[in-house]
Amino acid sequence: MSYSLSKIRWRRVLGAAFAVIALSFLIPIVIITVYAFVLAFQARGAPDQTAINHFAASVSPKLMPWLEMVLTLLLAFRVARRTEGASIISGLIVGILAGLLSLAVTLAFGGRLGLHNSLFLPIVVALGWLGGFIGQKTVTFARRKDPRG
Repeated sequence: MSYSLSKIRWRRVLGAAFAVIALSFLIPIVIITVYAFVLAFQARGAPDQTAINHFAASVSPKLMPWLEMVLTLLLAFRVARRTEGASIISGLIVGILAGLLSLAVTLAFGGRLGLHNSLFLPIVVALGWLGGFIGQKTVTFARRKDPRG
């Protein structure tokens, strides 16, 4: 199969990669905010800031990598379904960009390069490729089923 870089919808690919990072930050913020509201209603006043900080410190680092992986797969799938001809490569580029942006954010916030980051980047890239592959297969399958085709 030959792929043409001219068939890639770069705005969609870049938007999906940035959306992976943005949503992986926003979803934990929403979860922590809901937790703070629950604590405020239970206390019938100001919530315990120490409990909120402890919850955020324990949940966010565990949840964000999983969110980045799942969101990369889903958004690469979505980009691939909407791209004619370069579905798999579009998904792969979403994975590469999401992985590199995640690494950049980690380093920007004082993180270090280690085994975790070394393994995380290829996993995200592979999930981007898988999203593109599945997206292309679903489009191909839909076209085969459609008699107008």
